[in-house]
Amino acid sequence: MISQRTSCPNLNHKRSDAPVRFCPMCGQVVNENIPARKCTEEEHAKSRRERNKYCLHCGEQLIRGI
Repeated sequence: MISQRTSCPNLNHKRSDAPVRFCPMCGQVVNENIPARKCTEEEHAKSRRERNKYCLHCGEQLIRGI
């Protein structure tokens, strides 16, 4: 079972089949079945524009100071 982080409001923590590996709000792994991958800076820039604090694919922190 995936451990749930109660302080994060992202609903992927409650899903058994989350469509992403990492939570965009806290960076915790939400689906261990999806392999982590190396991202490009262009993908990270797109995620920042979508206001994701962490990358959905590699878990890297994208936005600091929030």
